[in-house]
Amino acid sequence: MRTKINLLLVPLLFFVIQCEDEVAGLSEQDDSSSLSASSALDTLFNGKNVYICGFYSDTVETTPIACYWKDGARIDLDYGWAEDIKVVDGDIYISGRWTDETGWNGSYCYWKNGERIDLQGGTDLEVGGIYVYDGDVYVAGTRLTDVGFFGTPVACYWKNGQRTDLTTTAMDAVAYGIGVNNGDVYVTGWRIQNHTTLACYWKNGVINNLHGTSYFGEGYDIAFSGNNVYISGHVDKSSTDSWNACYWKNGNRVDMARRSSYGTCIGSEAFGIFIDGSDIYLAGYNMIVNKNGVAVKWRNGNTHELSGDSALVEWHHLWDIAVEEGIKISVGYYTPDISNEYNYDLGLPSFPIYYVNGKRYQLEDTEYQWGEATGVYIY
Repeated sequence: MRTKINLLLVPLLFFVIQCEDEVAGLSEQDDSSSLSASSALDTLFNGKNVYICGFYSDTVETTPIACYWKDGARIDLDYGWAEDIKVVDGDIYISGRWTDETGWNGSYCYWKNGERIDLQGGTDLEVGGIYVYDGDVYVAGTRLTDVGFFGTPVACYWKNGQRTDLTTTAMDAVAYGIGVNNGDVYVTGWRIQNHTTLACYWKNGVINNLHGTSYFGEGYDIAFSGNNVYISGHVDKSSTDSWNACYWKNGNRVDMARRSSYGTCIGSEAFGIFIDGSDIYLAGYNMIVNKNGVAVKWRNGNTHELSGDSALVEWHHLWDIAVEEGIKISVGYYTPDISNEYNYDLGLPSFPIYYVNGKRYQLEDTEYQWGEATGVYIY
């Protein structure tokens, strides 16, 4: 069931927009209740829509369905899941995987306006970001070869469905994000060197490490501002599995302060990145000692926790973020009661969600569900 946001709240929204980031620190904690009014999106922008991709199922026993939501209204694609979304000249592009009703057979692909295009390379693949440039469709991903005991992951990307390998079986490597700037193709991810995962990116097929082998790292999303290249990710500088969210601007790393109002933050990870003028936004989460994951967005290094007091029992995670007219839309999922984590009869449900300037909304109205919102785009 969809409901309308009260139009009287719109002026208040814009007041919050102007004030929310004036003070650095831990702000925007929501009231922990997921509003089911997913149509809150359709009053935000004049002439623009919010597109969110992801997947859902009514129970953890049911095969997930890849889908996207336009202003909160769901459009199903195939059995499977969606990873990333872009809208260009009114056309909707989504990367992901389709399966049959068993959840096993199928392949990785992208959809253009709901029409599926399979990606060259077989079923032992994974895909990440999607990008459209000058009419060409680029998808980042990884293919698994049969070299080695567990197989060797090879970073790659597809242009209009045709694969280009970025590495060989001599190197374990994974690709997550992709973008094209001034005709140059950038792919982000990580590679193994000296038993260490190194955050890296490829520019026109040439690999560039983002740090040395003294610690671990991973690169995820990518964004551009003029000739500047921004990559989100995280590093483990002490090699203790204690990650620190960060981004790289033209290869120079900027760490996010690990701060939380809930206790000691022992780790943070950043996934989505968005550049809005001079502002740099990241989406991810904090991990709190003896508690749960807390959804976080960072603006210019300032931490904004979004999970409210529900972080004591719930788990929250953000995958992506987009900003338009000062309004921040971040997407991810939440698990309502992590105390069921080891109760395999009940399973562990998760609900696809989005936040509007820190207020949480649930995309699907159902009592029990398994799903995530994985990408967001405003057009």
